[in-house]
Formats: sequence, structure tokens, C-alpha cells
Amino acid sequence: MNPEKIPRVPEILSIIILLTCFPSAAKAQENINEEIITAIAEEISSTEENGAGLESITDKIYELEINPVRVNMGNMKENGRLFFLSAYQIKALTDYVRQHGRIISLQEISAINGFDRETAAMIAPFITFGESPHGQTVHSRRLSQTLLNNFAVKPGYGERNSQGSQWKILTKYRMSAGSISAGLTAEKDAGEKYFSGNPPAPDFFSGYLGYNGKGILREVIAGDYSASFGMGAVINTGFRSGLSPALPGLLTPAGEIRPHTSAEENNFFRGIAFTLGKGRFESTLFSSLNSIDATLNNCNDSLNKTVKSLYTSGLHNTATSLLKKDLLREFTWGVTTSAYFRSFSIGVIFTQNVFSLTFSPDRSDPEDFHDFSGRSNSLAGLWYSAAAGRFIFSGEAATNPGLKPAITQSVSFVPGDRISFSFLYRFYSPEFISFHGKGMFSGSSPTNEEAMLGALKYEAARYLFISAGSEVRKHPWARYLTSFPSSSVQSEVSINYLPQRLNIEAVYRFRSSLYNLNIITGVPGIKEVITHSVSIRAKYMSSGSLSVAARSDLKTCSSGVAPGMMLGGELTWQPGVMPVRLWLRHSLFSTGGWDTRIYAFENDLLNSFSIPALSGKGSRTYVMVEWKPAKKVMMRIKYGVTSKIINTGKWEFSDELKLQMKVSL
Repeated sequence: MNPEKIPRVPEILSIIILLTCFPSAAKAQENINEEIITAIAEEISSTEENGAGLESITDKIYELEINPVRVNMGNMKENGRLFFLSAYQIKALTDYVRQHGRIISLQEISAINGFDRETAAMIAPFITFGESPHGQTVHSRRLSQTLLNNFAVKPGYGERNSQGSQWKILTKYRMSAGSISAGLTAEKDAGEKYFSGNPPAPDFFSGYLGYNGKGILREVIAGDYSASFGMGAVINTGFRSGLSPALPGLLTPAGEIRPHTSAEENNFFRGIAFTLGKGRFESTLFSSLNSIDATLNNCNDSLNKTVKSLYTSGLHNTATSLLKKDLLREFTWGVTTSAYFRSFSIGVIFTQNVFSLTFSPDRSDPEDFHDFSGRSNSLAGLWYSAAAGRFIFSGEAATNPGLKPAITQSVSFVPGDRISFSFLYRFYSPEFISFHGKGMFSGSSPTNEEAMLGALKYEAARYLFISAGSEVRKHPWARYLTSFPSSSVQSEVSINYLPQRLNIEAVYRFRSSLYNLNIITGVPGIKEVITHSVSIRAKYMSSGSLSVAARSDLKTCSSGVAPGMMLGGELTWQPGVMPVRLWLRHSLFSTGGWDTRIYAFENDLLNSFSIPALSGKGSRTYVMVEWKPAKKVMMRIKYGVTSKIINTGKWEFSDELKLQMKVSL
């Protein structure tokens, strides 16, 4: 199903880039979360996904710090919560505990097959050698609370028809005490009213109450929650590991429910979910009744209203967008059962969506021909994972009542300690519709795609890592900007050199895709658009308090526009005598147009992110200051400005101001 076409944030989760942060992470544990988030998000390419996916990653990383992984359980599912590790590393860590007993130090982890000193340092903040549900100490039973407030505004900018102020406001509250946890999230976007409706409430308001246990009742979440099962084709309302050709990420099935703590306003469940388990077997039952945004046909006919498409931007800052808010009621229920053995796991899922109104999409465009119609959608899936020596096989098969399938099959192979291979095949039928699925795919939705991907990672020498991969995709039906069956190819090579205090990374990317060749009359022709891009980044940590970084990007496109270029420098300073930290970056860019735009992830407020698209000619500068006046109080302020030369030769300036306060008790 195609939602209304809105701008999406291109992002790709290439976990290999995590290695670039290891030396600094080992020095300052309180900064490692932010370093990992930055590293994950910096690998920007043409893969498009809603920006809320990155917010889900930040939440999951901070959640790991609060509730670390119990590595001495020797449990594949528990260790799988370290989502940035490869399937082989997770298996190796699990097998080591089963064969040799308890792990007592990071040095011991660094000696396990597939691990090294840097990897052990990376996972240090997120693991515990204890075996209790929430870590090893008794302090986990005490009441722990966190309150976070974000405020952001673009001075001088505002929509003419905005309903509210131009401030974007986010509030998050979390508490935990032993096995009990709870949280609230409230958000308004720029131009929205903070309090609206009857009774008045924030534009988006979310909450949950959770329980984690060790008996038959393993987990319960009441309120708003996310879920992910198998390879994600049927259900995955969290983030997905992006398909970087150089390294496709974790290719093993998942099985979890977790609180919904991001500001994603549509793709989550609102109801109750609980997981029951005994021994190696586990079952999850979930139900949800949620109101979501939609665009209707026949808006003036109250008796014959139908749904044209879903409205997924979450913005309700104009009278038109407010009319789309919460127009559709969605009831979802499902059940999953899985079994976990030493070298084999398997699971099944069945789920159904029932809507309050009938979908009747506009199918005048070929790309919309297979859009969902009706009021009910049912899906069933089967997934597995099996380890045999140095091979790991994982896969999922899902279908709807019309037997239109979604199939995923992956193979991971580690022939030696220094090299690993990954292969992935996937096929999503054009008629396969999943409203809450985000499996292994490279476009904007998991449908109408057949692809084969191959990747390798090689430790060529001490501190030198090489990753490379290529993917070939075919689209059996028309898609956006393409009115015919098409194909695309993407390749990537990444070289990382990581000696002490110095990180150097060079990435080359190739993209080739087929699109419509627009002509005035007649049937559109076919054009091939090819892009090449090179990115070189270097970071030097002169001491524990100062680091400097430089970056250079070049991107070319066959569409005829001028190449895109960017040069930038960054400084991070944390003086030891003051509870202050400073970030400063200045970049110059020049691109021929949108086709050669360049993305650069920026440090931002906690639980937030910034990935500006640099297009045209100009500069981008920001400064951010963090102040910790007390041990459990943190404040940040960020000011950024983008300067561009417009067609008239004049300079155009757009700036933004962000404020944050976080209190932990």
C-alpha cells in the first residue's frame, strides 16, 4: 500500500561504521551511546525510511544501558538484544558460555571467536555478568526516574496557515522499579497546537506500563507498544537493520515486544501484549485498538466514506492535515509461538488487521494497481534460524489469504576469524500487503521487490577492516516514477583504519536505477540514472578531552547536474575541570541539484537526531553546548544555521535553535 507521498529521511544502518567509535568509547563510557548512534546514522544513502526509525534506535540503545544483556545466561535470544552484533558473534558468545561456563571479564570476551578488544569495549556498557533480570546489583529494585524535555524552533520561519506555535516540543518520562516500568511521551510538531481536542491533550500522547518476570509470565505491556517477530515481513513496528551492500546487518529472526517510546504517531500498537514461556518454548499474544490518520474519499458523504490512503507524516499543523487526524480505527490482533534450541529456532505467527472504514484507493496510476482494498487483512508467517558449524541459515516465509508470498532467506558464513560472508535473497510479491511489517528490503515499503545481496567483511591487517558488497534488485511491477517492471544495482566498498586515537574511513558507493524518461506525448521512455559517491572521514583524539574530525564528500549523477561536493571540519571538547562539553562543526557544500545532494549526520539533543540534506551552494554550521550542573541534571543548547546562495545571487539564511533538559532520579 502506498501512503501519501511525503518527504522521507534517507538513512541506512551500516553496522560496520560502529567500529569507528571504539577507541573513544573505551575512554568515556557515558559518551558511548551517543557515539554509537552517530556512527550508525552517518552511513547515508538512497535507502529511504521514516526518520522515526532512527529515534527507535536511540531508544533501544539507551534501554540497553538501563537493562543490560545478561551474557552468562547462554541464551541466543537474550544476546540477540545486542542488535549491532553479527549473527555469528551472537552465536559465538552464546556457545562460549554453554561450553566454558561463566564469563568474568571483557578480556575473556575479546578472545572469543569473532570478537576482538574493540568489540568487547563497544559492548561493555550494555552487558552484565550477573543473571538477574535487571542486572546484578540491588539498586535495580529502587525507583529510577528520568524526565527529558526538548524544545526546538526555526526563528523567522513559519507556515502561513499554522494552527499553533512554531516550537517543536517533546517530553519523555520513564520510571522503573525492579520488574515494573512505565513511561509517558508527549509531542507537538512545529505549527501544531500543544493542547487540542476534547478533553484537551498534546497532539501526540503515549504511555505504557510494563512488567518483566522470570516465570511463565515473562513480559506484559499495557498501553502503547512495539513488536517484532521473525525477519519482520509480517510484524515489525520498530526499526529495521538497513541493507547496506557492504554489510547487511543482523540477518537472524527476532521475537520481542517492547514499550513504544518514540514519537512515531501511526505505526505502533495500543492495547495489551504478553509473553508466556516455559523452557525452550514461548508464545506472545497481542491485541490493539488504535486511531490512525487517513485521507478519505467522499469526505462530504458521511454514509459512504472510504479510505483513499494512509497519512503517515504525523503533522497536524494546518486545517487540512487536522481533518485527517485519527479518522480510521484499526483493530489488530495476533499470536506467535516460537521454540529456541541450541543450534535451531523456529516460530510461527498469525495476525489480522480490521479497519473501521473500507479502503478504496485510486488506481489510475500503474504503481497503485495493487494497493490494498477492503476492510480486513490477514497474514501468516513461518521463520527459522539454524547454525551448522561456521554457517548460519535464517529465513521467513509469509503469505496472505490470496497466497501472495513474502520470502526471505539469508546465509552467513565465517570461514576464518578474519573474514565473513553474508548472502540474502528476498521476494515480496506486489500483492503482499503488510501494514506493520518492515523486513529486509531496500525501498520505502516491503512489496514489489526481488533481490539478491552478497557482502563480505575482511580484517586485512591489524586496525584495517574492509567491507564490500553488491545488490541486484528487480521490481516485477510499476513503482514510484517508474511505470514499467524495472531493476537496480547498488555496490559499496568501505575501508576503515583504526589505530589508537585515529580513525580513518573511506567509502565508495555506486547506484544504478531505471526510471521513466518523461516526454511531452506518448509512452514514457526508459532512462538509467547512475550515481557515484566517495566519502573520506578522519577523526583524531589528541587527548581524553579533545577530538578533531574532517570530512570530504564527492557525488556525481548521470542526470546531467553538476557534481555535489562537501568539505567539513568538526571539534569536540570536554575540559576536565568543568562539567561542560562543546561540539562545533562548519561545512562548505556545492551541489548541482537535488540528485547530488549530500547528507551528513549531526550531533544533536539526546533521543533526537539531525540529518540535513545539503543541496545548492552554501555552508552549514552548528554549535552545541552541554552543561551538567549536577550529577543527575543535564542541559544542552544547539544553534545551527544554513547559508545558501539562491538564484538571484543573494544569500538565504535558515537557522534553528534547540534546547534540552534531562533529569534522572
